Amino acid sequence: MKTKIILLVLLVVAGWEGMAQPIGRECEASFIYSQDPGNHLIVNFTSTSSGNITEYFWDFGDGSTFYGENPSHAFPYTGEFNVCLIISNSDTLNPCTDTTCTIIKVDILPQYNIGGLLFAGAYPINNPISTGDTAFAYLYRFGPSGLIPVDSTCFDTLGYFWFAGVTEGKYFLKTGLLQSSARFNQYLPAYHGDCLRWTDADTLFIDRNIFDITIYLIPGNPIPAGNGHIHGYLMLEQAGGGSLLLEAGQVVLANATGNPYYCTYSGSSGEFLFEEVPMGEYRIFSEYTGKFSQQVSLMLDENNPFADSLELNLYAAIQGVGDPLSAGPVEVSVFPNPAEAILRVQLSLKRPEQVQVSIYNSMGRRMKSEEWTLPAGKFQQELNVEDLPPAIYLLSVQDIHSGWLVMKKFIKK
Repeated sequence: MKTKIILLVLLVVAGWEGMAQPIGRECEASFIYSQDPGNHLIVNFTSTSSGNITEYFWDFGDGSTFYGENPSHAFPYTGEFNVCLIISNSDTLNPCTDTTCTIIKVDILPQYNIGGLLFAGAYPINNPISTGDTAFAYLYRFGPSGLIPVDSTCFDTLGYFWFAGVTEGKYFLKTGLLQSSARFNQYLPAYHGDCLRWTDADTLFIDRNIFDITIYLIPGNPIPAGNGHIHGYLMLEQAGGGSLLLEAGQVVLANATGNPYYCTYSGSSGEFLFEEVPMGEYRIFSEYTGKFSQQVSLMLDENNPFADSLELNLYAAIQGVGDPLSAGPVEVSVFPNPAEAILRVQLSLKRPEQVQVSIYNSMGRRMKSEEWTLPAGKFQQELNVEDLPPAIYLLSVQDIHSGWLVMKKFIKK
């Protein structure tokens, strides 16, 4: 009789637990993290949890906690910390909760040295003989909120530039001639990848010392002297509305199809000026790393030889398309941007995933769609966009099972 009572109690308990945790519940806590290259004590966390989740609670193991999905946390010192994430939802019919803990090591990040040669034509500047040029190099790092200026240098000796103490990560590198250089009006600045625009630049992955970076400046199209001039102001759109006059912004003078002649830089009041310009049709735009420029078309002729007080605007995002969504256990970047025939999609995954990759136009219409089965790691895939008409598009990468979604903007030209 005693044995039967014990069995009955066990069955009741098992049945009660089954009622408390309904069959079919889908809720699993997980997260990824990375140290901030700019401050090794700051760690960026991203929840990769699956299920219908409404609450996220983080315990960082140093006495600090946080409510929210994707926090950045500054640890008080280097060392190991047991970080826990508790997820739950407020659904009373299908309650869900789960916890995961990971011991993370907060340590000083390794640092590397990078350098290379800047070419203007067939030879590096001032190499093998002096060309009377002095150049700059700007280094930008990819951060959670966009491109972050990291370091800059000026150089003239044998055309070689150098950066020391660069932490591991993804970077942009831009080089150009100072206005005091002898050939300033012959060559325009270039990014790594030998391109004029930052949207076309190659990403530098720094995880070792690199001493052989090579960049070729953009040769400008020859243009004769004339009697016209183009004067204007470079404006930066502000997040809260309105615009700010922008100093030291690169402004490009190009022909009607966008091929550049030469560039100048805006002054302390945002003013820029192109003097001794011949009569003809022109396009004016800015190249400012991380911003998108308005393009102004104009005509100079004998009746109107001067264009004065133009306003050239820079924007934080492509006009007409909202900011892209990014919430998933994957890093996605696209290039070249603008693209002509092939769009390369670069992915970095922590685990194998099966995703649906789609392209949408600005009206939300799906133009292309493919399914990819992807392993863990860093690699590239290609999409043929040759048949798409020139426009702004959104690339969507969505996990078929857990539903996370990452979207990137690109231009088809």
